[in-house]
Amino acid sequence: MAPMSSDALRRHARSVLALNPSAPRRVVAVKAALAMGLPLAAAQLAGRLSLGLLASLGVLTILYGPATPGRFRARLMAVVGAGLVASVSLGALVAGRPVLTVVALVAVAVLATFACVTLKVGPPGAYFFALTLGVANVAVAHGTSAGTAILATCAGALVAWCVGMSDLLVGPHRPEARAVAAADRAVAIYESAPQDEVEPSRAAASRALHAGWTAVSDGGSHPPQVAALAQVQERYAAATARLAHHRLGAVAEATGTLPDDPGASGAEPQPWGSVDDDAAQDDIDRPTRVDPFLDAEQLRDSSLGRPRAGYVLRAAVRRPSEVLLISTRVLVATALAGTVAVVSGRGHAYWTVAFAMLVLHQGGTRETQTVRGIHRTIGTLGGLLVFALLVMLHVQGWWVVLVVVALQLVVELLVTRNYALAVVAITPLALTIGTASAPGAPVDTTVADRLVDTLVGVASALAVLWLTGRSRAELQLRGHARRVVVAIERVLEDLAADALTTRTALDHRRHLYYELLECDAVARRAAADAPRAVAPYRRMERSVSALGYLVLGACWHPDLRRSHAAFDLAREPLARIMAEPVTRPRPAETIERDVRAVEGLIATLRRDG
Repeated sequence: MAPMSSDALRRHARSVLALNPSAPRRVVAVKAALAMGLPLAAAQLAGRLSLGLLASLGVLTILYGPATPGRFRARLMAVVGAGLVASVSLGALVAGRPVLTVVALVAVAVLATFACVTLKVGPPGAYFFALTLGVANVAVAHGTSAGTAILATCAGALVAWCVGMSDLLVGPHRPEARAVAAADRAVAIYESAPQDEVEPSRAAASRALHAGWTAVSDGGSHPPQVAALAQVQERYAAATARLAHHRLGAVAEATGTLPDDPGASGAEPQPWGSVDDDAAQDDIDRPTRVDPFLDAEQLRDSSLGRPRAGYVLRAAVRRPSEVLLISTRVLVATALAGTVAVVSGRGHAYWTVAFAMLVLHQGGTRETQTVRGIHRTIGTLGGLLVFALLVMLHVQGWWVVLVVVALQLVVELLVTRNYALAVVAITPLALTIGTASAPGAPVDTTVADRLVDTLVGVASALAVLWLTGRSRAELQLRGHARRVVVAIERVLEDLAADALTTRTALDHRRHLYYELLECDAVARRAAADAPRAVAPYRRMERSVSALGYLVLGACWHPDLRRSHAAFDLAREPLARIMAEPVTRPRPAETIERDVRAVEGLIATLRRDG
């Protein structure tokens, strides 16, 4: 990867203090603060504030999916709460055994990273599973009973679940309605866009529609939202037809060919979230040209919803896999950081391991992850000063409750606007909870130790980030493009067998759509990390993606989908691609030639149909 340009360096330097635009988070922040405050207040009234601080480990459940549709949110928070309780239980089990503690921390960090990235859990991701394990481990090692720590965490998770779902009592389908309204606004902008703004507004409308369908599906496909979004989609399709001067499929009928530029099918959105935060996407050039045929067809299948967890988990373990690369980096970095902590005799290895994990667990480009680590370090320095000030002020009792609630509120208000500033609040919040489990340490020692732990953790993460996977960007892209080819072949098999209406065929189309989105995201990150090596394969990936959308379109075309023998014939070039091991070097031009052969067959079908 080439060094960052001076413009990029200046942009990242400004980002330390800049407030980024963000959707309103007042409700989310108030819910998080309320969930944190309730067990703390109850514990303070009972004269057991330390129990309230332990319960706050379970309260972290509320940070997951705070604005998602109710049905999906209920399941997500239940699973996260159970995971946090399991982490606390494991931390209690290995308390007092430093080596086993590091092994447990590393194992949880890797497994949680793999699961959160694969299942698109979203921020805060896997981080808190390792952090809660570490805090519980220290608490039990300093005299708290394991049962007390586990029960307190369970209570906190239950409070978080109830508070997290509370806003749905007055608006049970409000998240879906917001997504539908956002799609409506985006399509309205697209409908009235001047000629020079048509393409970006069309891409924005497409992304909003994808997000809308995902939200409606997550919420249980409530009929009013389904009907409203279907009307918005019809307006989008009509606007696309008017502005392109033809309806679905007219590209092939008018010209007899596909667009010359395979990149014309860019701007596929990510309706199931991303492994990256917003900063990661800002660093990657996303093309905005959208072919009308392909764009309309991806909308038709966007309502298929999320792929099943079993499918994405199985896909993630097949090498080469970006998820495996992220998980491997987390494994090496946390093991390195934990080993340094144990060998040097540092008392709180969990802080070192957690910081190493924090830089890497969301993935992204090297530049993005490096900036994330720098922001975390800068924010931690400020946060340590805030914590030292709080300790010197001898904050106790109800003041502790007030400070923790206020810090949680500030974190949620800032985390999407400025990560470094949010960390200034996150650090004293985490230390206040953590030191309650091991009271008595001098403040200067605590601050100095956490500073060293932070530097060791971040340095371990950045070293692993820059020393691993440097020659694998091309392989990652080829691996994900292969997954698209396999998914295309399965849909072609359904077309050839006239079996489009079966549940299996529906899953095959859902899987193809999912792989198309994933491949585009992987390709953009790979191109950012190794532009020269990836460039030929980026063109190949765009050609594969164009083919994928053409095949999805054929499934819905009333005439094309009846050409069973032709679709069976179209599988032959794909068989040549799949016969070659993806780990074996193969020129991008050769792969693209086979893809073009299939495209040509489908273009002929479209023209003749």
